[in-house]
Amino acid sequence: MTEGWGNDMRRIVGKSLSNHYQAFGTGLGVTMLLQSSSATALLTSSFSGQGLLTAGSALAVILGADVGTALVAQILTFDLSALSPTLVAVGVGLFSYSKGGRSKEAGRLMLGIGMMLLALKLILAASIPMRESVIIQQIFLALGQDLILAVVFAAILAWAAHSSLATVLLIITLSSTSALDVSVAFALILGANIGGALPPFIATLGANRSARQPPLGNLLFRICGVAICLPFTEVIAQLLSSWDVSQARQIANFHLFFNIVLVLLFFPLINTMARLTARLLPEDQEPTDAITPRNLDIMAFETPLVAIVNAEREVLRMGEVVERMLRNAFVALKKNDFELAQKTQTMDKVVNLFDEEIKRYLTSLAREQLTEKESKRCIEIINFATNLEHIGDIITADLIHNISQKKVVPRAKMSLQDREEINNLYQPVLKSFHLSMNVFSSGDISMARLLMAKKYKIGKREKELVVTHLNKLRDEVTYDSKLSALQLDILRDLKRINYHLTSVAYPILEKAGQLRTRLRSAEAADVSAPSQLAFGGTTINER
Repeated sequence: MTEGWGNDMRRIVGKSLSNHYQAFGTGLGVTMLLQSSSATALLTSSFSGQGLLTAGSALAVILGADVGTALVAQILTFDLSALSPTLVAVGVGLFSYSKGGRSKEAGRLMLGIGMMLLALKLILAASIPMRESVIIQQIFLALGQDLILAVVFAAILAWAAHSSLATVLLIITLSSTSALDVSVAFALILGANIGGALPPFIATLGANRSARQPPLGNLLFRICGVAICLPFTEVIAQLLSSWDVSQARQIANFHLFFNIVLVLLFFPLINTMARLTARLLPEDQEPTDAITPRNLDIMAFETPLVAIVNAEREVLRMGEVVERMLRNAFVALKKNDFELAQKTQTMDKVVNLFDEEIKRYLTSLAREQLTEKESKRCIEIINFATNLEHIGDIITADLIHNISQKKVVPRAKMSLQDREEINNLYQPVLKSFHLSMNVFSSGDISMARLLMAKKYKIGKREKELVVTHLNKLRDEVTYDSKLSALQLDILRDLKRINYHLTSVAYPILEKAGQLRTRLRSAEAADVSAPSQLAFGGTTINER
């Protein structure tokens, strides 16, 4: 499912989160499709780290993801092994003979489900020696005497497997043959719920505070839920045993009920937990020279969607460095701070390192078996990283160089009007920077259209400012020529930076079939505005 529809699920998570209830439903639905609460948690944490989601909404998504995993476990506990041969056969047929697209991915999905059902049957058969082993029976007996130890054991097992679903299914399989006492199995299920929350928490340890908050909040919710539930496992076991269902079904029901009760108890406390995690995780004050790529884990190649998200996170961190460079450059320009300009110039080495590592990572990922959508997304990520690297070059080679040139002419000082004219272009470009990062991470069409519209507005504003400056040169004969060249160069550089930022919108609009329409409407809007600007007695065409 991740192979075929992972990117679509990623976009759904990014768009359908207007409130906590909708976020919960999105997390539940996406996880039932992806069959991985860890993947959903990592996607959600990524959006939270980018500022697209509040920590509260992200927590609601993860709570929904946990319930979704419990529902998947419910389905898989039914004896569906008879469907396995049919699903495998149909899946192989669709995958082998389809030309591509969704039918091929549907075949991959059916093949995966069929093999999963077959694996469950094989696990049951393979566990016979383990169930008959005296050592294993002694271990289960020891766990029954210490339920806290059972929780810890299952948590470690789920963390090592990176899948609470697989651990839960293993526990259910063992219990179906009476190898485990029900109360011990319940304690193991509680531990699996904690262990399933550990991989996203550990994976985001190196991210910013916003990205770390949701996994930490979910982990704390689960620990609190387990602490509340564990003393009553025997009572719950007696209650569920009165139902006329198998022992395996009792454990699956307990797993589902635990997650539902957890939502009922803690859903009203989501915002409180978000504030608590904000206090527990102070914002990192990371020196620029210590910033290096840290999420490019080659172990994630087993799940290409997770690897792609890792690359996206590094591109966003790269964007943060480039944005800081842009801000520093204009602070240095305003205050004539040559030392800050030099420091900003050294930051370009960090940007180049990110660009090289991201490209190397995605090039290695491309050697794996990727879908067409995943391959295109890799190209989009590389292209955006390249554009960010070009922006870094513009800042260091042009803007910082201009500041150095200004230092050569200490008598020449920009007037307040000159600074205001530059700021009139700098502020919109800075807003476009933030918007382009959101467009890159969410793939939202409406934001891509807005970014494209800003491109033409900024281009038009740059031309107006150039004409205003040229008119000033005509009226003020004594205006310093070097200072004039500096201002015109800065305006040009800002426009170039904005063009690089806008490039992220093109593949999104082209995919939606709106690129040509958008270009025509933008040109029409440009034509409807005054098409010429007056400079002296001559008109200058904006084209």
